[in-house]
Amino acid sequence: MSGRPLSLVSFNASTHKFEIGHEALDVLRGVHSPLGVVAVCGRARQGKSYILNQLVSAGGGKGFTIGPTHRPCTKGLWMWSEPLRHEGVDGSESYTVGMKA
Repeated sequence: MSGRPLSLVSFNASTHKFEIGHEALDVLRGVHSPLGVVAVCGRARQGKSYILNQLVSAGGGKGFTIGPTHRPCTKGLWMWSEPLRHEGVDGSESYTVGMKA
């Protein structure tokens, strides 16, 4: 599997402001075809990482991981570093980005 999770939006506790992850923003700016977003959010331990990993890790690997505690919490908005390419029935090209809140 290629790619890795990137922080797209995070909260800076010292400034009390949201911050944009520049590496993630650069990935999005690099997509010049139609872009779809698959967003998954919900309570802890309900399978968010699992379902996104099924989409991004066809070749195996860890993908979005979960914390080792009994109460893990993803903070912010994360996305996969490599958009998934799709080809329409008409031959058109589009991409999908997986995101986790």
